[in-house]
Amino acid sequence: MDLADTVFTLGMIVLLVVVIAIVFVIQGYLDAKYDLRGKMMGKSSRKSTTFLDDGESEKICDICYGKIDEDPIAKCTCGKIFHDACAKPTGSCPYCGAGHGTMEVREPERSRCPVCGRFLKGSICPCGAVIPKSDDTFLCKCGNTVDSNKPVCRKCGAVYEVTVMKVYREQK
Repeated sequence: MDLADTVFTLGMIVLLVVVIAIVFVIQGYLDAKYDLRGKMMGKSSRKSTTFLDDGESEKICDICYGKIDEDPIAKCTCGKIFHDACAKPTGSCPYCGAGHGTMEVREPERSRCPVCGRFLKGSICPCGAVIPKSDDTFLCKCGNTVDSNKPVCRKCGAVYEVTVMKVYREQK
């Protein structure tokens, strides 16, 4: 390998490093610009504190691993929740051994839409509000999982608007 090939290779490496640095600078500028625009319009860059899986109806049964939905639940003293139909035949908690009679049997706590107050079934309320799960994802109407940070469905192309609102919870 002669001197010309070495100089050419070094020149290409330097050029690549410069291009990568320019891309990072532009990306940082655009992130700052859009964050500033959101602050100027009164929108906060903070994430919502309302998540879909805050309600017990979105959790899974610790016996059959099925979604709780609207079925009656049996909540054990150890904190595990089960479908009552799954817990009753076992007679006791498979995790701590507490009897079914000591479990609290009731309807599950269900998530409510922070916009209209309706009970939620799924990620999208009939009023149009989309409530993400705690991992910042939600299910699109087509059934595809969408990331809240990139609110465009890759399957059907639906575009969702991201807004943050304060949600006041009732004090118990």
